[in-house]
Amino acid sequence: MHWQITDKKSGMAREYYDPDKVEIVMYKAKLGNQPSAARKIFEGADKTVCAWVDCDAIDVNYKKSPNFQPLDTESLTQYKYNPRKNPHWFTDTDFNLDNETFLKLTTKHNKIYG
Repeated sequence: MHWQITDKKSGMAREYYDPDKVEIVMYKAKLGNQPSAARKIFEGADKTVCAWVDCDAIDVNYKKSPNFQPLDTESLTQYKYNPRKNPHWFTDTDFNLDNETFLKLTTKHNKIYG
């Protein structure tokens, strides 16, 4: 699995990042979901891409950079998406966070925190 970054403003250019090599900071980030596709997966259909995070800007922080400071997740909330378990973005306490907007979200490995 890699993080896919798509820049809609530059003609849908795509870049892929290894989650073991980078942490990605997303600013003014909105959790997106395609509910009909997610519902089908939840009910047993094959998995397909149906969720994303829209954001205004990102910073890609390489773990090998001398200035890299790993994200401390101790006091942060993990935002999860697995349509086999729940057809919405969710946390341990919130069932449906689809379309919620956050000032900043950050990846750590294959997880998203805010």
